[in-house]
Amino acid sequence: MGMKIVRIKARKAFNPTKIPGANYVVNQYVGCQHACLYCYAKFMCKWYKYEKWGRWVVIRENVAELVKRESVKGKVYMSSVSDPYQPIEKEIELTRRILENMNKRTKLGILTKSDSVLRDIDLFKEFKDIEVGLRKEY
Repeated sequence: MGMKIVRIKARKAFNPTKIPGANYVVNQYVGCQHACLYCYAKFMCKWYKYEKWGRWVVIRENVAELVKRESVKGKVYMSSVSDPYQPIEKEIELTRRILENMNKRTKLGILTKSDSVLRDIDLFKEFKDIEVGLRKEY
């Protein structure tokens, strides 16, 4: 069975969050191709009734443009309901475009399972305050 890809337009890039240690999240994708058995974001299936978790990804394709216009204070966590470097990112490069357009004074946290994150080291160096975590376990 193939991966269902859905493209949508977002109304805004940054959303308030109650995740400890963060004030906002930016979700360029909803759903995740990694399909980790323990993933807490499976609850998204309640609203996105496409298929089983891990078999669909929603691309919020205009988020890179929205981050240019939006400004937030506090810590931003990138991708609370997906992995910002899941396999589709290699083709779409939405995470990279968001990083290019985001205010470099934004306090940013990124967590991923993919070594594709190494592609964007040049952009990470431009941020004043950034944390990037890599965990290879599925």
